[in-house]
Amino acid sequence: MPDNSSRTQAQPEPQSPAPRSPARLFFIVAVSIMTTEIAIMFLFGLLPPMAPAVKNIVDGVLLTALLFPVLYLFLLRPMRLHKAALQQAEDRATAEMADRAMPHSPARLFLIVAISIFVAEIAIMFLFGLMPPMPPMVENFMDGILLTVLLLPILYLFLFRPLSWRVRALGQAEKSLRLQNEELKEKTRQLLEAQEELVRKEKLVLLGQVADTVGHELRNPLGVMNNAVYYLQTVLVDADETTREYLGIIKDEIADAERIVSDLLDAVRTKPPHPEAVDVAGAIGQTLRKCVIPPSVTVKLDIPQTPLFVRVDPMHLHQMLWNLISNAVEAMPEDGTLEIAAVGNEDGSVAVSVRDSGVGMTPEQQAQLFQPLFTTKTRRVGLGLVVVKNLAQANGGSVQAESVPGRGSVFTVTLPAAR
Repeated sequence: MPDNSSRTQAQPEPQSPAPRSPARLFFIVAVSIMTTEIAIMFLFGLLPPMAPAVKNIVDGVLLTALLFPVLYLFLLRPMRLHKAALQQAEDRATAEMADRAMPHSPARLFLIVAISIFVAEIAIMFLFGLMPPMPPMVENFMDGILLTVLLLPILYLFLFRPLSWRVRALGQAEKSLRLQNEELKEKTRQLLEAQEELVRKEKLVLLGQVADTVGHELRNPLGVMNNAVYYLQTVLVDADETTREYLGIIKDEIADAERIVSDLLDAVRTKPPHPEAVDVAGAIGQTLRKCVIPPSVTVKLDIPQTPLFVRVDPMHLHQMLWNLISNAVEAMPEDGTLEIAAVGNEDGSVAVSVRDSGVGMTPEQQAQLFQPLFTTKTRRVGLGLVVVKNLAQANGGSVQAESVPGRGSVFTVTLPAAR
């Protein structure tokens, strides 16, 4: 039998680590380069004059140093985060596609962009040394704009394009992992259902080993006792009230015992159905007439005027309805409303529901509803719903239960409609 402790857990879906798009990062870095260079040129205007070669090198080093935090935050860090996320992806094809799109590591790309900024700035300063003098304000703005224009291809090749590929690859990995999680959840649900069905069948096998012997051994003495009570009630017509009361109690207890034996045999020995077209409204009315419903319970019927026919064994349908109606009445010991409805479904089936306004059931109780020997009542053995499920499945149908604590329960039997 499967072990509950070994249930597979769905993996958490990855989340994209970069809050900004690659295009936005590209724009931020470009603007940062231009504004930083303009600020450095204004700073040189406030400093004492220095040799052109020294100024060029100092300008390149200072620009690279000031842009280091910007390059780290908007180039190196996002790429590292995307790389780590892709390494966790189970889709190997997606990860390999991202590696082909950006064969260099984020640290190497960071170094390439930093060196490019340094070299481009020194080249621009040497270029200005060969050009005619211009006003400092114009030279500063020209320097910033020219540096940004020269670095645009490098930023595109080593920032925008690789990061765009990484984001796209990570999106595909997230989609793939999300589909895998959905499949895993569905397989886990199927596994749990199979496990519950296996437990139910194992209990039925154990019951079947003793049902035949115990059932027949009990029915014989119960039949004798029932006949004896009937004889005593017949000959003791003039007996006192106490004697008649106790004879009635004995008869009721014998009936309860016979019903338990019948449920036990029905639970482990479902007879092959003999299906035929059965009018749902007529079957419900016939079952209600045979059920003992106290005056405190109000019965409401919601059955369409157009006849609904199901293909089912008539005796099986009667037994299913009798069990569900009896359970619903017992769930309302004081008073309440019993609602019985029937509706035709688009898939060619008919659903018959029995609803009560009783105490309802907890989720833990609902999980064990159709398990043999499970009951919430003191004088029951927990086989009635097992019989309902077995008979519904034998006739090509199913049974579902919904319940809210304090608000009642509804049981729905779905059976194939008669063609």
